[in-house]
Amino acid sequence: MKKILVATALGIFAATSAFAQLDKAAADANEAAQHKVEEKKAENQAAKSGPVGKAVNKTKAKYHKAQSQHHAKKAKTEVKNAVQ
Repeated sequence: MKKILVATALGIFAATSAFAQLDKAAADANEAAQHKVEEKKAENQAAKSGPVGKAVNKTKAKYHKAQSQHHAKKAKTEVKNAVQ
């Protein structure tokens, strides 16, 4: 009886851990998408701006691109960890 309870508890713990990792992966994917949107906004503003505005908005676009790539990579890692 105790072995069954322990096995069940470990199974539930493993399942909730996997769901938590998938939830974190979804949050990271959402962050990546939001940064991608902000990157595109900054690029569009750079095209419409003067020389100083272009420099500022290009810097913003580079930042958001880097953050988008970082969060996408984290999301992929979390999914891989959840599957294992």
